[in-house]
Order: sequence, then structure tokens, then C-alpha cells
Amino acid sequence: MAITSLCAVVAGGAIGCGRVANAPDSGAVAPLIRIDRPLGSDLQLAGLSIAMRPDRRSWTVVVHSKVRRAPDPRPQLWVHAYPQASQEYFTLSPAGTFPAAAVGQFVRDGFVLDRAGAFNLYVGVAAADGSLGPATGLGWIGVGDPDTPEYHAAYRFLQEADDSRADAMLLQTQRDFPGARLP
Repeated sequence: MAITSLCAVVAGGAIGCGRVANAPDSGAVAPLIRIDRPLGSDLQLAGLSIAMRPDRRSWTVVVHSKVRRAPDPRPQLWVHAYPQASQEYFTLSPAGTFPAAAVGQFVRDGFVLDRAGAFNLYVGVAAADGSLGPATGLGWIGVGDPDTPEYHAAYRFLQEADDSRADAMLLQTQRDFPGARLP
């Protein structure tokens, strides 16, 4: 079992340090980045992972959470991505549905990221009327094909912004591109 030690920082505050092993439910991909903070009143964030999609040009950003209260239907989440050096965000599309879950159960909600680069992510819970609730910072991530300039620019940015997130980008790249030459 692979175990990774990561510490992430968002807006000057620690959002998760510790050893991340396999997720509590069998067969699940472990969060690459551990985040332990409330997400609305129903969920407790457990972490964040990223997986390359079969087209090899987009990624699934997975928000891992533990259910604290179990409303049915479970409210939808949203994820906003702010590109490096931009104050404009775009919304990631959900990669699936948000099925009901029992209290104590871990849920994994995927969102499609369709461009390479470095992004500062925020997640929130949509209200029943569709309005967006408060944002919770997930922090910086970087994705891309290691043979492209976008990848190297994102990696260099993450090295300066948050070394632990640059380390997470390298771990993900080693998984997605096992033979790639990395920085």
C-alpha cells in the first residue's frame, strides 16, 4: 500500500497534513491531498485526488468527503477553478451524479477539468434552489502532459506557491505517465 505524506496550505492556513493511505472503503482511490474541514452541514472533506481521463487531455478531480448528515436527495456540489494569474473562474462539470449516502459513509464526487495548467480550486454545496453556497478552498493543483510547456509552467508555479502541491503533481504524473522524464 502506497502512503504519502503531504501538507497543503490555502490562504495562509493549513488545511491538512498527515499520512494518506487507501480510502476507508475498499477499492477506492486514496485522496492524493488530504483536506480535513467541514463542507456545509452535511459533509466533512477528506481530500482531493486527480485522475487522467481516457482521452489523455482532461482530468477528473475527485472530492472525497465523509457524510455527517444524510439528506435525500444529497445536495449537489460545485467546483470552481481559478487559472494561475486570473481572477476569473470557470465551473467544472460534474462527472456523475450525487447519489444518497448513509451517515459515516465516504463519497467521491468527480468533476471534469478539461484544460492543463495550475488552478486554485474551491468547492461548495448548491442549495435546493440552485444557488451557490459558501466556497471552501481546496487549494492549488497542477495537471498536464509532461511533454508540454503548460505542464512545466504549472509545475514551476506550484513549486513557488506550495511545494506540497508540486509534490502531489509529480506523484500524479508518475502514475499517469510512468515512463515520463519529470522535473
